[in-house]
Amino acid sequence: MLAQKSNGWCVVKECNKNNVEKRHLFRFPKEHDRCLQWIRACDRLDLEAMGAEYAHCNYRVCHLHFEEKWYNISKTRAHLHPDAIPTKFFERK
Repeated sequence: MLAQKSNGWCVVKECNKNNVEKRHLFRFPKEHDRCLQWIRACDRLDLEAMGAEYAHCNYRVCHLHFEEKWYNISKTRAHLHPDAIPTKFFERK
């Protein structure tokens, strides 16, 4: 899975308040079960009703929410391992 380099928007609540110069954003998976895993991991249950295809087309998770072993960032691209699930989050209130 390729990422786009951006100062853009991450679907994880509270993430966009962190001042990170560059983020690599990854699309939600198209596969229904994996997409649900991401939605639940990101605590965005509001996205469940929209479906995997909608989440894939419209929402991103930045590289800060994945362990480094799950992605590879080169000078031009970032690649995410197909089995990766976001697991790193800031303290939730």
